[in-house]
Amino acid sequence: MTKRASLAIIAFGLVAAVVPMAAAGAAPGTGTFTKITTPSKNLIYRYAIGQLNKLRVTGQTSLDVTTVDIDCVLSIVNNPPQIAVLASAVPVTAGQFSVTATFPSNQPTNCRLRAIPAGVDVQGDYIGAYSGPIIYISAFGIRRDGASIPYSYTAQFEEGDGAAVLTDVGSCGVEALVTVQTPQMLAGPVEFTCAFSLLPSNTTASGTSTGSAIQVNGHNAYLPSGVQSLLINTQALAVSQPALTVSHKVASNGDTTVSEAATLMRCSVSDIYPPTAVSCPSLTSTGVRFSRVTTVFRDGHQVKVRDRFTSTDHLAHSLKLQYGSDAQNQAGGDTATGRTGYTYPGHGTAFKPAALGNTITGLGSKLGSMFIRSDLYARSDDPQADTVAETWSRAPSRIQYDGVETDQFGMSYALNVIAGGTASIGFAESERWSTLDTQKLAVVAGRDMLPRLTVTSPHRGAKVRGRTTTVKGLLVAGDNGLPTSVKVNGHKARIHKIDARTASYSVTFTESIGHHTIKATTVDAAGNAVATSIRVTNR
Repeated sequence: MTKRASLAIIAFGLVAAVVPMAAAGAAPGTGTFTKITTPSKNLIYRYAIGQLNKLRVTGQTSLDVTTVDIDCVLSIVNNPPQIAVLASAVPVTAGQFSVTATFPSNQPTNCRLRAIPAGVDVQGDYIGAYSGPIIYISAFGIRRDGASIPYSYTAQFEEGDGAAVLTDVGSCGVEALVTVQTPQMLAGPVEFTCAFSLLPSNTTASGTSTGSAIQVNGHNAYLPSGVQSLLINTQALAVSQPALTVSHKVASNGDTTVSEAATLMRCSVSDIYPPTAVSCPSLTSTGVRFSRVTTVFRDGHQVKVRDRFTSTDHLAHSLKLQYGSDAQNQAGGDTATGRTGYTYPGHGTAFKPAALGNTITGLGSKLGSMFIRSDLYARSDDPQADTVAETWSRAPSRIQYDGVETDQFGMSYALNVIAGGTASIGFAESERWSTLDTQKLAVVAGRDMLPRLTVTSPHRGAKVRGRTTTVKGLLVAGDNGLPTSVKVNGHKARIHKIDARTASYSVTFTESIGHHTIKATTVDAAGNAVATSIRVTNR
């Protein structure tokens, strides 16, 4: 049964917003203003979770202002403003103030920095005269057990008018996406609280889990956070905590990449579920190492996930996976006046509600997207509702809804890892207020998952001497891995693997004298076809 996370509207601040009391003093009069001069422009602030995070703030005020609070303010649709207090009662001298402010221990989301004069109610008064830059929070922190072994992470990344909350795949995966109107700093509705997770328990029609979401050769397999949450914390087993290797990188434009990896572990004796001290006195490797690369980009409106399962013992392995998602909306599931709606590839375009224990099949095998609206009754352009797309590089065999929580579902996959090889799969989550905008993002996400195919010789428009034509080109792996076949004008090409991500191909055949189209086509493991063509002349 999928573990439900806290409401995403809370998750963007990790805890409820800290709301300051209005500073003492008379309410300001006409002409009162403040202006933050440092920072002088919008900035991405790299917030270190669990550490002291300081920011130098200076500014100017009208002469009637004697003290200010340094607040970072985010308005939220249908909710009170979210306010982080960085400094209180900062003295103002001759219209100038300066302070080294400190972010709260539970970081804010992206917000507008303002110097609020004494007597102003941030919750209800007009605050447009208190100007300052937008602060985009890029937060990252690693969770460790008592022996300081890393097993999980939490991350929050924001750029442009979008933001995302992430955790490791064994805890939640993509926790939430939200659109934030800038420069108004107004956050839209939030829908997802987990997506593309692989938890220590799976989603079942009965609502009772009988195993892990990861099966390797028939054995329940666990990621480091699953070992911590289920085996150590819940079952109180005396097993050693495996380590999660994790790193993150933030580009200057806010695009962010998190890489995580761990060996999939299983109980050493048997697969009784939940594990016991007898069945699981220790852990042993399954012979498969899992890795995930997660990228937040396109102004924070899309998260791309690429998973790889690699044989580390030079043996072949069969995997059964159930990727879990939780489409809980900001009101905690179905609302009093609406209901979450879903569409699926091959099942029409009308949004329909989910049912407890329902199973969706007939999704094909190729890449596709399911769309989720926080309210199926709302218009597609209504900003009070939210639309999210889940895109996959290969279709699940089924989507299984939980038997207890309507908006929790699992996507079932079977992958085979060849001896010493790798199997891979890709996902993306896209979010915009408008359903049409989300659909456009999902189309782009699907294109990104496909392999790339180019013809390097002959060049476009080339004059080929005689009827013998030799075609050469390059292949770049997509999210389903490196394709193993290429055909050029119906002729099978020879492929030479360069590395795990690239290969070259070549083929020689005869053509008649005259103008011709050379068309190269490749098909990936899910049946997704990619083609490219050029025109040449045989003479």
